[in-house]
Amino acid sequence: MSNERRQHYRVSPNTEREVRVAIRDSQGAEHSVGLIDISAGGVALACRAADAPQVSLMDAVTIVFDSERLGSPLEIESQVRHVQLSDDDLNIMYGVRFLGWSGQRSSLTPKLRSLFNEREAVRVDPREDEEIEVELSLSGKARVASGLLRDISVLGVGVWVSTDDGPLLQEGSKLQMTLRLPNGEDDIELEAEIRHMQPLGEQARLGVEIQESDKIRKQRHGITGYVMARQIEIARIDAERRRAMESYYPSS
Repeated sequence: MSNERRQHYRVSPNTEREVRVAIRDSQGAEHSVGLIDISAGGVALACRAADAPQVSLMDAVTIVFDSERLGSPLEIESQVRHVQLSDDDLNIMYGVRFLGWSGQRSSLTPKLRSLFNEREAVRVDPREDEEIEVELSLSGKARVASGLLRDISVLGVGVWVSTDDGPLLQEGSKLQMTLRLPNGEDDIELEAEIRHMQPLGEQARLGVEIQESDKIRKQRHGITGYVMARQIEIARIDAERRRAMESYYPSS
């Protein structure tokens, strides 16, 4: 894998609110989409199947990034390389490759960096009305600590735990993690390592890194589906909020 393919950018909730993304098809029509992940080589995008653009595998498209931080929208000629319908048939995800990246890199990289901070994967929070329980079993210890999911990506998980469990949850400790995401019927079991712990009153924010194992590919599929669904939901909610604000405070 080339160095260009390894450079990733962060997609945070703040970024979702500040950066608008659209697919422009060959007919010139633009379709708003949610941003799942972005790297120097391309993007993963998603939208509700009912609102999906009429594009197919290998079609030429233009990806449009719009933000107040840009003087004008950033347009990147691209090609659809992957199309995947979600298990419930409600959402659809596109993998899109940037074309001519080597020739555009010197001009596009600074603009992408102005929109996104470098980071390896998208991390999303659960919905406010969701309480996703997480069980932590420390290697070599019989005791199991319980907590609530704070955020999740394909590379790591954030968990709210009680500070009473602090003495057991030390940086560098190996553990087994079990949780069930709302979009799945089976428990997700992960091997992980504690990267940091930050006490905040009676709770502590635990950050763990998912470790590679024989089962990780299947488990990451479930996590990717949840992250995709949440990103679509965040993009939809933010679009509705923008429309509501524009109706009360029209720009002209």
